[in-house]
Amino acid sequence: MVKAELLQAWITYIFDHPVTEPAWYWAEDAPEWQGPREGLPELIAETFERAGELLSCYSNELLDQGFWLLLSGPSPQFMATRVDRNIALPARRRALRSFVPLFRQIMPVRCSAYLSASEDSGANPVNSSCYMWWDLLTDTLSLSPDPDDLDLARLEEDFLFTLGDILAINHDACRESALHGIGHWVKMFPRLATVVDEFLSTTSGLRPELIDYARRAKAGSVF
Repeated sequence: MVKAELLQAWITYIFDHPVTEPAWYWAEDAPEWQGPREGLPELIAETFERAGELLSCYSNELLDQGFWLLLSGPSPQFMATRVDRNIALPARRRALRSFVPLFRQIMPVRCSAYLSASEDSGANPVNSSCYMWWDLLTDTLSLSPDPDDLDLARLEEDFLFTLGDILAINHDACRESALHGIGHWVKMFPRLATVVDEFLSTTSGLRPELIDYARRAKAGSVF
């Protein structure tokens, strides 16, 4: 369990900055997070597991800016700790699986129901980070297939669990985000194709655009 003071300092660092273009964290004199790198997965997990409670005070604009920092910001590249083998594996796995409560507690509440891949994005900024979530992780994690890599095998299990659970959330922005992720990761983890098959066979009332996107995701044909 992370101490309350440290957790609040972390959340303030990630989310409590004026929204600017470019974002504040790209400035040459931007403050850096001072905590140890090995503690980052636990901070991410604590924040996401309690996202509905801890992030409720932040506007959509602030949440979106913070999510982009976590996913694709400069050093120390927070999400890259997921594949840092100098950090304990259980902490890294917990951090990835904590994406599920984040998506359950935040995205259906904050996101509009439009599909970013095929419709006008409107004016809701959280939809952009929701849609791009797994796409950005593609560059951050930078993995290569290796059948003898046990760490990679556990990562595949986590992707199957996490993307499958997010795909099951009854909100089109969450479904599209998971499918977008599957489309980018299915060549690395082919078993993700079965997640799409199960989704299509067990979910009724899907929009035609989402069904088409699911089929393209299964084939790894998303951008």
